[in-house]
Amino acid sequence: MACPRPGILAEGADLTRYRPGAVRDLTTLEWDARIAGISGGCNPGRRNASIEVTLVANFSVERGAGTEGRVIDLPWFVAVVDNRDERILSRRSFTERITFARNETRTTVESGPISLSLPVGEQRRAGDYRIYVSFDLSPEDLAFNIRRGPR
Repeated sequence: MACPRPGILAEGADLTRYRPGAVRDLTTLEWDARIAGISGGCNPGRRNASIEVTLVANFSVERGAGTEGRVIDLPWFVAVVDNRDERILSRRSFTERITFARNETRTTVESGPISLSLPVGEQRRAGDYRIYVSFDLSPEDLAFNIRRGPR
C-alpha cells in the first residue's frame, strides 16, 4: 500500500524566540527550535476505504541566554493537502511542551503519535494527498525565517 508522502515546510521548520523589545542577539535569545524530522507509517483502513496514517515529529531545541525558566511550548501543526490542486483539506494544531533539565541547554523531543484517517477509493488515491508538518508561525516569525534562509 502506498502512503502519502509527509514533508516539513521549509519556511516553517524553525522557530526562534527572543526577549520582547530587546535587541536580537545571543544575549536575548530565549530559545531556538527546529523540526528535525518526521517518522511514521500507514495501514489500510476498514474495507480499504481509508488510509490510517500515524506520524511522529522530532524536535531539536536549544535554550538561549535570555531564557527565564526551563519550560517552553512549541506551537506546530499537521496539514493535509490535495496534491492535485494544493488545497488544504485539514489542519490540526498541537503544542509540544519542552522541559529542560537543570543546566541543560540542548534537548531533542519526540511528539506523541498523531493519527490521520484519509479517505481513498475510486476518486482518490493515497498519492493524491500530501502531508506537511510546520511550526505555527506568526507573520513576524515567517519573515524572520525567510530573511535568515534555510539552515
